[in-house]
Amino acid sequence: MGGDGGEMNLYNHQRDGIDFIIRNGGSGALFWEMGLGKTRAALEIYKHYRLYQPELRLFVICPISLIEGAWGEDIRKFSSLTYCNAHDEPLPLILKEDILLINYEAITLKRNANIINLMRDNMVVLDESSKCKNAQTKITKALLSMRNLPKFKLIMSGTPAPNSPMEYYAQMEWLRPGILHKSFYGFRNTYFHLQRGGQIMNGSVVTRRALFDAMRTGFKYVITPQNLKRMMVKIDPLISRARKEDCLDLPSKVDEIRQVTLSAQQMKHYREMKNCLITEIRGQQIVAQVILAKMLKLQEIVSGFCFDSSGNILEIKDGNSKYNELLEILDEIGDKQVIIWCRFKYEIQRLLKLLPNSCSLYSETKDREDSISGFKQGKYKYFIANTHSGGHGLTLINCSYMIYFSIDYSWEGMAQSRDRNHRIGQTEKCTYIYLIGKDTIEEDIFKIVKGKGKINELIENLLK
Repeated sequence: MGGDGGEMNLYNHQRDGIDFIIRNGGSGALFWEMGLGKTRAALEIYKHYRLYQPELRLFVICPISLIEGAWGEDIRKFSSLTYCNAHDEPLPLILKEDILLINYEAITLKRNANIINLMRDNMVVLDESSKCKNAQTKITKALLSMRNLPKFKLIMSGTPAPNSPMEYYAQMEWLRPGILHKSFYGFRNTYFHLQRGGQIMNGSVVTRRALFDAMRTGFKYVITPQNLKRMMVKIDPLISRARKEDCLDLPSKVDEIRQVTLSAQQMKHYREMKNCLITEIRGQQIVAQVILAKMLKLQEIVSGFCFDSSGNILEIKDGNSKYNELLEILDEIGDKQVIIWCRFKYEIQRLLKLLPNSCSLYSETKDREDSISGFKQGKYKYFIANTHSGGHGLTLINCSYMIYFSIDYSWEGMAQSRDRNHRIGQTEKCTYIYLIGKDTIEEDIFKIVKGKGKINELIENLLK
């Protein structure tokens, strides 16, 4: 295992997964639950092969939020490798850096067509590979068109098939072409059948019209336990699996930062508000409370809204960056319960509408006891609250995942809220995910809360 302290601080499941992929010739799947260090493991696999092939380059295709928040951070922390952020910079004709990081949407753009040639005979990682679970999407088709180019291939996901085993096909086809079938339709007809209420549709081959009528009247594709087993027998030799409860040497708390890229409209409003604030600070001496109140406006914009002078909420067009990222994370977590912390009342109200099977705990919650007891008993899947209302006194050990949709300056509030599920009686490792607006005031707030900064430094950064 190679370079830069490769084996230092690796957990047992990481060592096992790395060895598994290397035994498989450098290609395979890390289907590990969120927070188990897939990024670090992939870097160690790359460093291993780079020892013998110094010219080998690593291409990582992942969601935008993971480019810097996960990959950039781990590259800096665990290696001396260099990388190019192809989302923020033009795609190079010749890759001089060791690693290229690019988001899924970017690979479909015509201006990035040369990435296909760059990948040839190198190593490619699909992080959160469930992004290509649908064989018919533009992203999946673009990925499958280049599946024979890389020398080493790795796919990674905590929930590779959250809705149906059918979602394995495209991911495994990219990893090992033809392993399940030469075509998606052949795969579907081999392992699945149409069924409604236990009634199986007769005939393995139907006309397009008959298929349309069947789907319209409630038929859906299902797989029998026998066929599922037959399918998994084929792909399991390529898969390393890990669950938090099985990783005995894992720390009891795992933190993960997700960087959220604001839309163009959001950044426009954000810069305008920031410039107005800077002008006011420079133009006159104003008390700290006023400065903090105005900085609050910047955080509102990051969350896709702003209050006007009359207290009315103004929603920002295309201001759904955080909400979209949250939905992707919840998809990754799968069927487990999640606590979501918000700073603003508007965020809680919007999330209650967005997420079915959710309850709340904030100033306008009508039945606090129903929310608390209902979540504990599994009646609700999502518990949406602010730290002032729900950060103290509660015991929520039925849940091991927390998402901080937005944060304030209070270290005490965050510490208390984290302890709602990390306390006596908790049997699982706890994962804490922070949604942080990229290039925004939230990066500075997060440093303050984690004890690495001060409010006066935040103001100085704004002035710069």
